[in-house]
Amino acid sequence: MNHPARRRPLALSLLTALTLTVCGCGGSSDTSTPTTPSFNPTPTTESFGGSIGQNGTAIHPFPVTTGGYTLMAGYTSLSPAPQTSLGLGIGTWDATTYTCSLNQIQNDAAKSGSTALSGTASAGNWCLRAYDGGNIPSGVTVSYVVQVQHY
Repeated sequence: MNHPARRRPLALSLLTALTLTVCGCGGSSDTSTPTTPSFNPTPTTESFGGSIGQNGTAIHPFPVTTGGYTLMAGYTSLSPAPQTSLGLGIGTWDATTYTCSLNQIQNDAAKSGSTALSGTASAGNWCLRAYDGGNIPSGVTVSYVVQVQHY
């Protein structure tokens, strides 16, 4: 026969064991500081080429997917050999009107082999504009390759 007075010590023992088990599970002896994972995006390098004549221009759109990082652009080649510079600009690309608004930065005499433009870009649609900065003689067509590095 189960008597209520006999169940009390058993219930008290189970309650004490359960309390000790629960209290023992909450703590941790790890005193190290949690680390925040770092994000190191990989740069994207794109090359565009074309040809322009006196007063000419060419547009090359590209996307920047990770903003807040440096964007750099410059010509990697210009020909014919006597041509030493072209204009180069960076702006926002409007895909609905196919226009490159040179509202960021430009260099009217960008030389081959060096960074002509550099700045911090936000994520979005951007464009390069290669243009005659007043350096192409009449009757000459200049071929170029321009490179842009972004994230």
